[in-house]
Order: sequence, then structure tokens, then C-alpha cells
Amino acid sequence: MSAAKTAQPTCLSGSDLRCHLQRVRALLQRLQTEKPPPTAVVWPEGLNRRFLADLPLQVRTSNCLHAAGLVQGSGQLTVGELLRTPNFGRLSLKDLLSEIECFLSDHIRDRTVQPNSDTRLQSDRSEGTAPQTPQLPIAWVDAAQTLGPLFAAATELTGVRTVGDALSAPVADLARKMGMSANLGAIPVDTLAAGRRGPVSVVLERLESVLNAMPETRRLIVEHRLVRNPQRPRMTLGEVGSLVGLTRERIRRLQIRGEGQLAHELGRGAQLVSSVLREELAPVVDARAFDQHVDAVLGTGHMALAMHYLRTALVAEMGYTRRHGAYVDGQAQHALIEIKNRARELADDAGLVKQSALLADFPDQDWRRQHWSLLSCLAGLHEIHGSLAIRDSAKAKAKAALNSIGRPATREEVAHICGLSVTQTAGAFSNIPSVVRADPERWGLKDWVDDEYDGIVGEIIQRIEENGGATTTERLLSELPAKFNVSPASVRAYMQTPRFAVRDGSISLASPASIRLRDFDDVVHGHDESGAPYWTFVVEDRYFHGYSVVGVPPEFAKALGCEPDSAVDVRVENLPACRALSLRWNLASLTGASLGYLAKPLRLLELQPGDRARVAIVGPRSATLGPEDGTAGRRPAREADAKLARMLARRRAV
Repeated sequence: MSAAKTAQPTCLSGSDLRCHLQRVRALLQRLQTEKPPPTAVVWPEGLNRRFLADLPLQVRTSNCLHAAGLVQGSGQLTVGELLRTPNFGRLSLKDLLSEIECFLSDHIRDRTVQPNSDTRLQSDRSEGTAPQTPQLPIAWVDAAQTLGPLFAAATELTGVRTVGDALSAPVADLARKMGMSANLGAIPVDTLAAGRRGPVSVVLERLESVLNAMPETRRLIVEHRLVRNPQRPRMTLGEVGSLVGLTRERIRRLQIRGEGQLAHELGRGAQLVSSVLREELAPVVDARAFDQHVDAVLGTGHMALAMHYLRTALVAEMGYTRRHGAYVDGQAQHALIEIKNRARELADDAGLVKQSALLADFPDQDWRRQHWSLLSCLAGLHEIHGSLAIRDSAKAKAKAALNSIGRPATREEVAHICGLSVTQTAGAFSNIPSVVRADPERWGLKDWVDDEYDGIVGEIIQRIEENGGATTTERLLSELPAKFNVSPASVRAYMQTPRFAVRDGSISLASPASIRLRDFDDVVHGHDESGAPYWTFVVEDRYFHGYSVVGVPPEFAKALGCEPDSAVDVRVENLPACRALSLRWNLASLTGASLGYLAKPLRLLELQPGDRARVAIVGPRSATLGPEDGTAGRRPAREADAKLARMLARRRAV
């Protein structure tokens, strides 16, 4: 039995209701063949119209009555007054008369109607039946009519189960003091709801009815276009069209029509549900907690598609958007944008951000305490070794690990903490301006290091320039080892490179004109069939892993077009698919010039470790690379003989 059918009228006797029931049935009969007279009474005088709101009317009928304000007061309603109501036609009139007939029949059968002049409900004495025991005053009956829908909604939306649960805190405390808590806790609210359905059940039933009546194509459009499912991406109009064999434009029109139908059925019930849900949710909520909260209200047992559509509609009505495992409202969306922008402004050269600076821009203390962890994650920030980073990069990991140590540390120490290799850590540090070398082994932040270590060569040059262009070798050999923990032998070795000029205990930068090169014929290993000079080297395994060949004679480098303290690219003419080789000549190097990017050429030539390769000069910055003839690893005897002959010839000339 519906909620409306168990409601208690307040002003008419049982005989009055029987008379009106006969008139309603006559109107229904007449409505089958002709239009009833405008003066015919549909709702009698003295019966409170608020019972109309509880009748299970069709949506169109109910909306018309509410829009015209006809569910208030206790005056009569006639056919003419109803048909003059906008959008209220003969079908709505028939719907209303049918529900009024059921309403009156139930109450007449239950014999619960009383004359308006009594203060207590009695049986209708005109029936000739014995008087019944006095019942509740009409005020209590009216209260039940109001509280019934309220309890039905409270059961669904707030989870209350007993009258004790439904009482406010002060009243519940008073009941406890009066010793009534146990009694109130034993009264289930669903008995007071008198079988009424809550807004969730009503909306779901309406949605199910509409969806069941939809053609299969439109149901598929609802499922794949109007329902948001985190486990399945929404189909495009074209994809749905391909699924059902319709054009994209036709699918779009059907979608609009379906949206209109379903939105009409949602009505005020969905607004009520969303407002209750929204009050108990924060601006940003973990997706699992959000889903559990919604599930607790929606429950289960209804058609899956209706449930999913209602969920989608409620999320939209509440203003939430799902993002990476969480739901955020408009306020949280704005906060995310602010956090991202501010984080980019505050990020240092490694992409690290001070959390305190970001939190200073937060709306208030509650936001910082309740929402920071979720919002920082949604904003794409990464917590790395106690620091925040806008990117999870090698530079961020290396600097964050160094920050966590709090002092200059070796690459091995930092690599152990951040999970990078020692080589990756060194590469990351070399690309972070705020990280400098404290000594040959340790790296630290600039703020930690009073005198940045610039390498032995850099430190020698720094002291030469500080002293007006020259300094003493004695100072370098005593100061550098003591300050940077380098060996005196290493300092002496770098002092002897072509970069410096040492004379009588004084050292200065060498002039480019002072660089002495050997005779070119003394450094090349021979000439190929075309007369091109070449130099050879033994292939090592490390060359296949990115290492360069060192010890290239400076004379050979200059012949290829590389000047002191510079680098050039050398084309490999016989291997055009390979990138150019990199030739570097650093005057302060202990190993001379170097030749890099050999891995791919050596593989293409099918050379193995231990084989000898040769580089032949065919023009400025242009060479060929190939295997050397003769026994691998040894220079051919004829080359040694040729070099010896050249040396003897020069000696005779002298």
C-alpha cells in the first residue's frame, strides 16, 4: 500500500467521503467517452490538499499540481480549474481521479475518517456500529503525515534506524536523563514512516521505469555516453554509432533526447539526495571513501544502469570531478591550479619546492591539516627523501638525497640513498648549478662550501690569476693538497701539461705561441694506399660502452682541424650512417687529445677488443675509420722501419 493511501484525512466524515467516492467513479466513467463538466468536483471541500503531494501520481501530473500551487489549502478543486492549469490535460485528469479513487477507497475501508467538529477520531456513528475507543487527536495524525516522509528520507539518507538515533543532541541527552534512551532506541523509524519510500527509492524507481521503456539503442547510449565509469572510458559518439550502426549526428540527437527524459525523472528528489550527501563530504575526498559514502545512501538491489546513472547525476549535481583516485569540487579545483602555479614559481634548479612556502598560500589552517596530502598528490608533486619536487627526475632525487644528508657527501653516499647509479648521480650533479664540488670526492650545496673545488687545473688557474698572472710552484704544492686532499704528485703532473709554463719555481699560463708540436711524420703510423696519413689504436671493450680513445697525438688532432682547448666533429666518410666522431684537445689533459662516439662505427666494422683500428685523414674534419692490416695489437714492422729511416735522415741533415 502506498504512503498516500495510509494518510489520515482531517475534516470529512466517512459518509461524506463515500459520497465523493461515488462522484469520482462517475467522473472516471464519463471521462472514457466525453469531457466531464467544468463544475464537477474532483477534490472535495474540507479535505487538506497536502495529501495530493503524497499520491503516487505520474511525474507530469505531480509537476503541474506543484507548479500551480494546488497542493496547499483545503478548498475544492473542479475539473475546469484543473484543465486550466498549464500542461494539465485529460490524461493528467484521469491519472489524478484514479489515484483519488484509490485513496478514498482505502480510508473508507479502514474506517479512519472523522468529522471535523470532533477533537478525537471516532468511528462514523451513521454506520450504526458500536463506538470505538478514543484515538489520537487530529494534531497527532497531522504530525504523523509530516513525519512519515521525513523518517523515510532520514532512513535512506542519514542511516538512522531508531527514534533515539533521530533525536537531536539536547533532546537525546534529556531522554537519557529521563531514563527513556532504551525505549526510544527500541522504536524503529521505519514503523513511523508508515511504509513510505525515501527519495532514493522513488528516483531509482522512476529511472528504472524510463530505462525499461527505452529502445535498446537509446539504453546503449545512456550506458556508454551518460554514465561515468572509472573502470571504463566513455565512448565517443562515433564509437557508439559504429556499435549500433547509426551516424554520429543521430547518436548525438538520441543522447540529447535520452538526457532530457532522465533529467525530468530525477526531479527534486535527486536534488535533495545530493544536498544531503554534499554536506558530509569535504572539498577533496579519496575516491574509495567517496564511493563508500555514496553506496551507503544508494544501496543495492536496483537495476545497475539506473543506479549508475543516478550516481553520475549526483556527482555532477554536487559539483565533483574525479581526478586520479580522488573527487574534487570547484573550490579544490581552484586550489589545485594555485598549488601547481605556485610550485613552478618556487621550484629551484633541481625542481625542488619548500613545502612551508606552498602551505603559506593555502586558504586556512583546516585546509592544510585536512587536505594537503591529497591535494599535493593531485597537483603532481612528489615527496622525495623529505623534499617536494615538481618532477620525479634524477636531478630532484640526487639533490633531495644530498639535502637529507645535510653535509657534503660522496657520489656513492648520495647514490645509495636516491637509488641512482654513481654515474647517474655525477651526471645529475653536473647539471645542478646550486650543487658544487667541495673536494675531489665530495659534493655539497653552494651554501655549505666556502671555496668551491674547481679541479686541480681550475684551482691552479685561479691562484695564478689571483696573484697577477703567476704564482709559485711551492704554494701550489703545499696549499692544494692541504685544502682539497689531492696528492702533490697530481698537482705536479698537471703543472707540467702544455697549459702552463714553469720556470725558476714560478708558474703561469702558457702562451699559445709557446706550444711546441713534434714533426707530423713522427706521430702518424703510416699512409694508406691513397697516401692519406693515419694513426692507429687498439680496440678496447670500454669503447663499445661510450668511452673515448685517449692519447690521440696533438699533432694529429691539429691536422684534423682541432685547435688547442677546443673540440670539433669529424665526419667518417666511409660510414655515412654513423654520427660524426668527437675530437677534443685540452691542453691541461694528462692524456692528450681524445676521440669519442666510436661504439657504432666499431660495431659496423665488426672489430673486436684487441683488434687494431686506424683513423686516416682525408680532409679538414674528415676521416675514414677501418681495421689496421697486420697482427692485431702490434704495429706492422714496415711502419717502424719507415719511422726509423725518417729519423736517421733528419740527423744526417743536421
